[in-house]
Amino acid sequence: MYHKVLVLDGNEFSALAIIRSLGRQNLKVTIGSELGSVLPISKYSKFASELYLYPNPLTHANDFVEQIIHFIRQNTFDLVIPVTEKTSLLLAKHKSEIEKYTHLAIPDYETLELVSDKSQTFAIAKKENIPFPQSLDVNDFDELNEILDSLTYPIVIKPSRSVAESNDDKRTKLIVQYAFNKQELLKKCQDVLCYTPVILQTYFRGDGVGVEVLANHGEIILSFQHLRLHEMPLTGGGSCLRKSVPVNPQLLEYSTRLIKRLNWHGVAMLEFKYNSETEESCLMEINGRFWGSLPLAVDSGADFPYQLYRLLVLNDVAIPKNVIQIGRLNRKFKDDFYWLLVVLFRRDKNPLIIWSKPWQLLKDFFAIFGNNHRFDSFSYDDPKPFFIDNIRTFSWVYNLANEFISKFYEQRKFNYQKKSGTAIKRLKSANRILFLCYGNINRSVSAHKCLEHHLSNSTKLISIDSAGFHSQGNRPADATMVKIAAENGINLSNWSSRCLSQKLVDDADVIFVMEITQFHRLIKLYPNCKSKTYLLGSIIADEQLPLELSDPFEQSLEIYAQSFNHINLATKAMANLIK
Repeated sequence: MYHKVLVLDGNEFSALAIIRSLGRQNLKVTIGSELGSVLPISKYSKFASELYLYPNPLTHANDFVEQIIHFIRQNTFDLVIPVTEKTSLLLAKHKSEIEKYTHLAIPDYETLELVSDKSQTFAIAKKENIPFPQSLDVNDFDELNEILDSLTYPIVIKPSRSVAESNDDKRTKLIVQYAFNKQELLKKCQDVLCYTPVILQTYFRGDGVGVEVLANHGEIILSFQHLRLHEMPLTGGGSCLRKSVPVNPQLLEYSTRLIKRLNWHGVAMLEFKYNSETEESCLMEINGRFWGSLPLAVDSGADFPYQLYRLLVLNDVAIPKNVIQIGRLNRKFKDDFYWLLVVLFRRDKNPLIIWSKPWQLLKDFFAIFGNNHRFDSFSYDDPKPFFIDNIRTFSWVYNLANEFISKFYEQRKFNYQKKSGTAIKRLKSANRILFLCYGNINRSVSAHKCLEHHLSNSTKLISIDSAGFHSQGNRPADATMVKIAAENGINLSNWSSRCLSQKLVDDADVIFVMEITQFHRLIKLYPNCKSKTYLLGSIIADEQLPLELSDPFEQSLEIYAQSFNHINLATKAMANLIK
């Protein structure tokens, strides 16, 4: 017994809830977080004793595992708690090695795979007679074509797993999408199938409900339930406002069967959709780790983190008979503010959304002043994270408002430039073209190689370069963009990124940036290049090409594909003008 715990993913509010729970029991808690990210909110907790930084588990999976194991070897922890899927799945593969030195708060890899792979989860649910949406597993494009004419819409496209593995030490986050016709389904599935099989499900309308449990070798010893009131995205996702509710006996029965079948040991959250009018429910997924709404459970009296410590470290299965408070509301401040903006301005065009009524918005807002309301970051005995969260949120709101006002005027100016065709005039007389984005691993390299491809048969000698503002050069192109480009006949596999320099700027006859903010950053560094710098989106005057081409980095496959298609369209138009 060392009374020390390592909690990973320290930037998550669920990690903050874990640290507070364990810290109140006089356990010494070390926080783990990604290198290069903002200082994790958990670092500001008075219960945090130390901060350990590790490589990004999505982009440097092998380095992450090696360094975590080395750190555990060099220190003495009773327990290591991965909080998100991107850390837990990697460490589960090495559980036997890690548990030579400490306890690891996740099941073995084979069990975790059963809930991480949704196809296997639904197969277990079927055996246990637990309802889930009608589903079809699709492993490749040929299988999709075979069933295409039998499908009804809307249809839910679920990647078989949320984080796709690859052979190049990089992993990709995947998201749930919706299709409303055959063409949309083909396009979205094509983007995902290169990474993982997909599950096509009928859409089930209902409220998002989470049943959280702590289990001892298949027996539930602690349970809690929350109702999602606000979700981001609005079609279904992580909750930013949720309420503690009585555990539904039927949902608990379903959960009991699944947990017993899996012989689950530790914490899990079983997500259901529940239709209160018909009293029907469907299993959506199982999260084999701590969940995002954990602060609500802890604030309501269901102290899952400490009870997990008692179970795994002390082998104590006796759960204190605490009274769990029903009707408690917890809110994730920044995310819920963004939810409000999306609702007020109708920013999400998905037809499945049922928009909140004005009276409901007012009710949800004034709930902030009620005795049963808490923010995820707030705690009377640990106030600093709350103030930091507020500062970050208000800073974000200020920047968002300032950016909105500035962009309004900026876009009017650049839209005039787009319609007047000034970029086209400059391009026609240029011999040296420079593409510029932030990192030179996605957008600018794609533009560089696409234009070279489109000019391969041209008799005009054009020099094409690309670079990024990023301080580190010689980085490979983003693996996701490499795959998408390859599908379109463009090779980015041997790319090595370049840093922006005075020589590149001086040599260029015309420079194309992707965003308005990049235009201003460039002319601040090199004021003399203002007259020859344009947005790539201004090369086509009509609306088929957006004025600004946003960064797809670490976004969904759909966004990567859309980004490449826009760039390919722009460079094809450029090639036609040059020829």
